[in-house]
Amino acid sequence: MRAALTSLISLGLLIAAFVYYGNRLPHFKQESPEQRAEGESSSDAKDIGVKQLDPDELIKNPKKVMAVDGPLARWMKDGNSEGSSGDSGDATEKRAPWKAHANDHIAPSPVGTSGVVLHKTFSISKGASFAFMIPAHAATPQLRGTFHSSALASQDASANQNADIAFLLLSQEQYDGFLHGHLGDSLVSVDSSHNQNVNFGLPASLNEPVTYYLVFTNNPREGRKTVQADFAVNF
Repeated sequence: MRAALTSLISLGLLIAAFVYYGNRLPHFKQESPEQRAEGESSSDAKDIGVKQLDPDELIKNPKKVMAVDGPLARWMKDGNSEGSSGDSGDATEKRAPWKAHANDHIAPSPVGTSGVVLHKTFSISKGASFAFMIPAHAATPQLRGTFHSSALASQDASANQNADIAFLLLSQEQYDGFLHGHLGDSLVSVDSSHNQNVNFGLPASLNEPVTYYLVFTNNPREGRKTVQADFAVNF
């Protein structure tokens, strides 16, 4: 009888201890559905970086429902401010604004067209030059032409032996040197001829027009000469 009573007392003490300590442990603490929902919402808000506003603030400013905060929100905010101000915060990381180059522009090409460069009869004592221009975006300009020269003193065949002249095709840079007496290389050079055909492929003009010069030179000691020239450019 005494042993049974002792067992009942011990069991009662164990139950009391279990209830007492069970209420103090978080694992066994019971929560109402409202408390559980509030805890889950606050946990989710913490995970995604949402600041919960005070109810009084919501009453004063009903449009301000919530403020987003966190690494992603700060990154987006900083990125927008940098993009709007154009300042990345580091001078070494600043990017210069993109500027279009002339080669980026698209323009029609004069392919399949032609133009007269020189169609004229003239006389020279020392020399004569004629400028012509290749338009922009000419991929394969081709200069074709002929020139004939004769002495003014006579028109017979023997006089043509002293009617030879020199012919040069020069770029702008070469022509500038020629005017200053510093003739270097030339695109085309024909010496001592009174009847000559010229056929020469010019470089592509790309995005800008290019100027060239037809130059005829004569030895003044041989007297004035008449030149008949016909030149054209095919594209």
